[in-house]
Amino acid sequence: MARIYFIATNALLWFCSSLALAMPVSPESHIAVAPDMSINAKGHIALMWVDRSPDLTPAQTDHHQHTEFARTNLYVAISRDGGESFTPPVKVNHDPAVVRGQNINRPRIAGAANGDWHISYAANELHPDTGKPLMTSHYTRSTDGGRSFEPPRRLSELNDIDSGEFTHGDFMTTAGFQSIAVTPSSVVRTFWIDTRYRTAEDDASALYSAVSRDGGNTFDAAEELMKTGVCPCCQLMTEASAGSSLYLSLRSVSASGLRQPTVIQIEGDTAAMSVPVDAGHAAWEIEGCPLKPTALALQGNRVFTAVYSGGEERPGVYVSLSSDSGANFGPSTAVHPNALVSDAPSIAANENYALLVWHGKTDSRRQIFSRMYGPSGQAIGGVSALTNGLENASNPVVAVRADGRFQVTWIEADRIHTTVLPSTPGEIELGQR
Repeated sequence: MARIYFIATNALLWFCSSLALAMPVSPESHIAVAPDMSINAKGHIALMWVDRSPDLTPAQTDHHQHTEFARTNLYVAISRDGGESFTPPVKVNHDPAVVRGQNINRPRIAGAANGDWHISYAANELHPDTGKPLMTSHYTRSTDGGRSFEPPRRLSELNDIDSGEFTHGDFMTTAGFQSIAVTPSSVVRTFWIDTRYRTAEDDASALYSAVSRDGGNTFDAAEELMKTGVCPCCQLMTEASAGSSLYLSLRSVSASGLRQPTVIQIEGDTAAMSVPVDAGHAAWEIEGCPLKPTALALQGNRVFTAVYSGGEERPGVYVSLSSDSGANFGPSTAVHPNALVSDAPSIAANENYALLVWHGKTDSRRQIFSRMYGPSGQAIGGVSALTNGLENASNPVVAVRADGRFQVTWIEADRIHTTVLPSTPGEIELGQR
């Protein structure tokens, strides 16, 4: 039977087996959202999440849209024994409740070969001259294995452009929906979406990046990689290859309003970009941002993508595969065709298989499901349910462990849950659907 750990919010850590749940309930005022996970070359596991409900004073609140969901704190817990235990959670941000943390705008964490942890997140700031709110892109790292985090650094530049009339939440501009990756040579590259050029006629936004070639000690000035054509609120995803290149996924915006999942290969050292490639999913024409990232996984010269596609006859999670290092993608296929709802996919690949996880509904409750795929993109076996239906579960993340097995993390009952799944196809005892 797979073992599941339950990590409480607000700096409390508890765990138990899936057979007996015996833990105190987290305070109702504290809610974990926006999970992320990374596993480094040493096999250490970092779980990260946002505490959505810090104890704000009246002076810390304001009238801006979604304030109660977006002024948050960020926590990390580390396992150095393959997931047998986790450290007490460490708060990442130094100033209280500055993280702009939401499931659609998640902070991201990446592990380096030397054991450092690198984090990118969106933060709430006020413009020093106008006093108007900004969303900015920040970076921090831990050089002591996750025991503490350095004072965060803003990587996005401040400017005097005010496009607040065309952005949500009254921001002058936003620099968020970020991603981060670390190459094997410890080149750290962060990406974010910038809305400074948005207009009433065109909400397509810009793609920016900042790079550190010395493991996060210093960063070059932010660089504009694309001035337009990027869906403004569809979060970026990044994966580093075994070499120096990175793969970045985004949703491109066409003149006719198509929001198409797209993959770009980027040279980690120089930021030289390939031509954006359609990831093989059905075109989705929509007036507005679908708020959906495109999940990525690399396996040699194979690139898997998984995405919620609303352009299909039956909307839901679809998977596609490139067998030529992202130059071309085959047509996508439905992951869970019999589900009432399927959404929020995450995918990871070991040497032989890719594991896809998502949340969905086959009845009244939202649960976590998984399915395994072979190197030619074929589904192996059926859909497995990882949760038992007693509570709503959502927003899973999967990563490959050092032993080839898959670590899966999700939100259930306002807490972080994590479990280990096999590296090869086989029945999962937590349930079949």
